[in-house]
Amino acid sequence: MTHAIEVSNLTKAYGNVVAVDRLTFSVPKGTFFGFLGANGAGKSTTIGCLTGLLEPSGGVVRLLGEPFDADSVALKARIGIVPENLGLFEFLYAHEFLEFQGQMYGLDQATARRRTTELLEALGLDAERGKTLGAFSAGMRKRVAFAGAVIHVPDILFLDEPFESIDPAGVALMKQWLRRLTDQGRTVFLTTHVLDVAERLCDRVVIIRQRAEVVWDGDVTPLASGRPIVVEGREFRRLEELFLHKTGTTSTEIEWL
Repeated sequence: MTHAIEVSNLTKAYGNVVAVDRLTFSVPKGTFFGFLGANGAGKSTTIGCLTGLLEPSGGVVRLLGEPFDADSVALKARIGIVPENLGLFEFLYAHEFLEFQGQMYGLDQATARRRTTELLEALGLDAERGKTLGAFSAGMRKRVAFAGAVIHVPDILFLDEPFESIDPAGVALMKQWLRRLTDQGRTVFLTTHVLDVAERLCDRVVIIRQRAEVVWDGDVTPLASGRPIVVEGREFRRLEELFLHKTGTTSTEIEWL
C-alpha cells in the first residue's frame, strides 16, 4: 500500500449549498500533508467527511487501503483527529478525558493511564489536574485535544488548525512529535492558515478554493531549504506567494488606512 488517503469525487452538500464538489486527491503514506484554502473553501468539511464526523453526499474515500465511511469502526481506531470544535467533554478533568480517549481507541486501562500522565506532564498541564476542561484556557484546551488525538499513536492524524492559541513552546513540542510520527511512516493531514508553518513542516500541499476545487497539488520541500518552486514558468520562494497566486487573491487598498 502506497497511499494513506485516497479521495475520489468527494461531494458534500447541505441542501442546495455545495460545500465540497467532486474533490479528488491522494496522500502517500508517511507524508506531512497540508490542505490549504481560504475561509469557507471546504477544508473543515473535507476533514469531517474523511473522519466520519460528516456523511458525504457522494464520492469514495479510502483510508489505509480500505473503503471508509461513518461505520468503519476498525479504521476509526487507526486515526486521530483534532477537529475544528475540539470535541471535549467540558465537565471532565483532563486526565479523565485522556484516559477515556485512550481506552476508546483500544488501549488497556494501565497503558491509557500511563500515557495520560506522560502527556499531561510533557504539555505542561499536570498542575491543572484540579480544573475541569470547561475552566481551561483556549490554548490549554487545544493541548488536551492534541493529546487525545495522539495518545494511541494513530496511523493517520487529522489536524484542523492545531496550533491556534498555543504558545511557542507548546507549538515547538507539537511540531517535534508530528515530525516523529511521519518519520515512523505515519501520515499527518494538516489544515492551517499560517502558511509559514505549512511551508516549514509539509512535504506536500494541496491548495483549494471555493467548493474545495483543487488549484494546485505539489511538493513544497524545496521552500524549506530556500529553493524556489517553479509553477507555470514562474518562480515562487514562499508558499504564501504561491497560495495567493493560485487562489486569485488580490489586496484592496483602503484610502484611510
